[in-house]
Amino acid sequence: MAELYLADACALIVFMAEGPMSPRMRAVMEASDVVVSPVTVWEITRKADIGKLLAQWQPGTLEALLTRQGFSQSPLTWEDAERANMLPPVHKDPMDRMLIAQALRLGAIIVTSDRLFEGYGVKTLW
Repeated sequence: MAELYLADACALIVFMAEGPMSPRMRAVMEASDVVVSPVTVWEITRKADIGKLLAQWQPGTLEALLTRQGFSQSPLTWEDAERANMLPPVHKDPMDRMLIAQALRLGAIIVTSDRLFEGYGVKTLW
């Protein structure tokens, strides 16, 4: 069975901008078994809205961009919301805590540069 990967905002931004990444990470991001959380889409479009990212990330364009790249959605569940709230305070960012909760439920590896994720027992790749 193939491993499932959950991409965080940083991973998507670097990948879509064709930024520097390891050959393994690029291969993973190009694979069809990478999922993206609605939380990540929200985070990216919020950053674009306040001017921290280019126009290509504006609301209304990101869904089409992710679909063209072959990414699939990882729906949020009530379990994710409860679990994110119950996680120990290793990571303060609520969006990242939601990704951690999703990864724990899915048994997914999070593609991220954030080392704090590992404090929750989830596997990461960067």
